[in-house]
Amino acid sequence: MLDKNKYYKVEIIDYTYDGLGVGKVDNFPIFVSNAVMGEILIVEITNLKKNLAFGKIVEIINGVKERVEPKCKYYGECGGCHLMHMSYQEQLRFKTNHVKETLKRIGGVDTKINSCVGMEHPYNYRNKLIIPFADNKAGLYKKGTHDIIDIEECHILNREGLDIIKFIKKLPVSKLIRNVLIRNSYYKDQFMLVIISRMEIKLDDLSEILKEFPNIVSIINNINNEKTNVILGKKSKVLYGEDFYVDYLLENVYKINHKSFYQINSEQTEKLYKKAIESVSLKNKVVVDAYSGIGSIGLSFAKNAKRVYGIEVVEAAVESARENAKNNEVDNIEFYLGKAEDVISNIISNEVDVVITDPPRKGCGEAFLQSLIDNNIDDIVYISCNVSTLARDIKFLNDYYDVIEVTPFDMFPQTFHVECCAVLKRKCDD
Repeated sequence: MLDKNKYYKVEIIDYTYDGLGVGKVDNFPIFVSNAVMGEILIVEITNLKKNLAFGKIVEIINGVKERVEPKCKYYGECGGCHLMHMSYQEQLRFKTNHVKETLKRIGGVDTKINSCVGMEHPYNYRNKLIIPFADNKAGLYKKGTHDIIDIEECHILNREGLDIIKFIKKLPVSKLIRNVLIRNSYYKDQFMLVIISRMEIKLDDLSEILKEFPNIVSIINNINNEKTNVILGKKSKVLYGEDFYVDYLLENVYKINHKSFYQINSEQTEKLYKKAIESVSLKNKVVVDAYSGIGSIGLSFAKNAKRVYGIEVVEAAVESARENAKNNEVDNIEFYLGKAEDVISNIISNEVDVVITDPPRKGCGEAFLQSLIDNNIDDIVYISCNVSTLARDIKFLNDYYDVIEVTPFDMFPQTFHVECCAVLKRKCDD
């Protein structure tokens, strides 16, 4: 049995799902933060449980070339990144293997898993940032706490967005602010600024920002005086511009408001959507975009398909999707408000050939998956930000669908998160 606070020699032989190194001492598993597979380490046991232990590196006896010096001076203290001590190729290898092992373990999937699609420059990629303010600090939370690190740099956030945060922190109104949400356009160089405060603020309190950052096209004041971890309150007021900014995705233009779901890595999203479009035959096919949001996936598919139906339960998102279709002059797409399983089964069941779904992290509901089976949908393209729920849902479909291939995408470099595009095809009846 191991002892807490004692040192042990450990070889790292694997990773956990969240990027911790895995080693063993006398067959007892030890999870080590900031470790790289293949290293031999001296590890101090920091937390000892009945069946496993956690440890930290005291000394690297034998290192590996896959270890790199993290670019960020806050790394290890901040909880925003998890893998910056790995070379980028090692990060991609870790994510590919994580997808492969999870799909096999949970979903029983033994099929083609492509290598994780990475970025040429895997830094400063986020087009959305949320920064908490408290005690004259503005930054990110320390790992596992609600203590704020007053950051001067960040290598995954948009650089100019962080400059805006540092500017706001110096303003007198900053003491009223709980959080600042900033969204930026990848192609249009436009910024939306959402100030989440305990009480209403005025544009005059923020006027200096517009002089310093003229590419801010929208300022929203969101009021949240509740004792809650929920970021946005129920009341919002436009202080400057309108409640949207504009961006492009695969040549379509989108108006994105402060509550819209929109992928946070535009460069990788275009690669992901291109892969999804290329994965199935769309000519003369009717496509359903389930969980359609503001319509970005469905509109991307529309030019290759006969017809597309988008289905979404959030009314404001449906309205945005319809406006985006009109602005892009796409006339072979229609958006429904409702649950995907109800619309597919009761309205358009006889027409649908292909379903593409991009659900939240909790995955798809069983009622929706059963509707795909019951309506004999030929092809499914399943985009997922959570490989565990993807594997669970694939298992539900196993008797009726073959998994043709799965492609991981590195939507969130320097973190353990990974996006997937899975392609499923209806099995032939015997």
